[in-house]
Amino acid sequence: MPVLKHEQTTKKIAKLINEGYGQGEKENYKPFINTIRVSSSGRVSRVKGWITNRVHEFLSDSETRLFYIYEFLGSGKFLDIKEHYPLIEGMDKIVPNLDTELIKRLTNQKTGEPIILTTTFLLSEQTDNGDIRYFARSVKDYRQLENKQVIERYQIMQEYWNSKNVDYGIVTNKEIPLVLAKNIEFIHPFYNLEEYGIEDEMQSFLKERLVDMIGNGEDKPISEIQTSFDDEFNLEQGTAIAIYKHMIARKIVGVDMNKTISFKYPCHTVKIFSKNEVYRYDTYYKHANQI
Repeated sequence: MPVLKHEQTTKKIAKLINEGYGQGEKENYKPFINTIRVSSSGRVSRVKGWITNRVHEFLSDSETRLFYIYEFLGSGKFLDIKEHYPLIEGMDKIVPNLDTELIKRLTNQKTGEPIILTTTFLLSEQTDNGDIRYFARSVKDYRQLENKQVIERYQIMQEYWNSKNVDYGIVTNKEIPLVLAKNIEFIHPFYNLEEYGIEDEMQSFLKERLVDMIGNGEDKPISEIQTSFDDEFNLEQGTAIAIYKHMIARKIVGVDMNKTISFKYPCHTVKIFSKNEVYRYDTYYKHANQI
């Protein structure tokens, strides 16, 4: 569990709620705990999200990697991704049903003050029939699942989400596909090309030309095509790489995300999709729902 740098007290919890923490949708959501107010044994990070258009805050590599997977595989289907979601609304209804030991986990044993539990991710997605489905996941190092107190807190979370008919589970670092997560991290900053000085009116033309060159490249390495592309249009070296990453992020082209992305691979290993072709990495997407 993340630890607040300042002890939770009824007054401080009320202040956080009053300031909107743990509330809001998409770009307006504010995680209940963040990298400023929380000490963590892991590496903290802040990532600008595609789906929410806001900066997400994470307390470990595992949280960040799982976010990348949800972001990439759920893009176009997930409606919102909320991190560090507080278990507040409706908690009073499940507490009477908990045994004494579990109730202790909702109280600071030194001060007697209440503790607010948070779930690492609360996600919403649109189903094929148009309904909105929610699922919640907690991220933890697998070794910590041997800690009795940790397990007891997760039991409370299970009861909480069951009461709301929300699918809940724990994801350990062992269950996160590392190569897939690192590949997404590699392309993630290039979702929007405007940030790299490529103007809107030029983007369509440049992307279409690069796709054409890759499509006709056959056994040529992708790096060779990228160099030729930059030279042809007198662009700064690396522009083709940025566009290529962008096209993978936007699913205009596809590569084997189980293998580390490399520009040494021949062009024929790149899948080019038509405008009418749906490309969601369905196999991975179903797996993302499972983890």
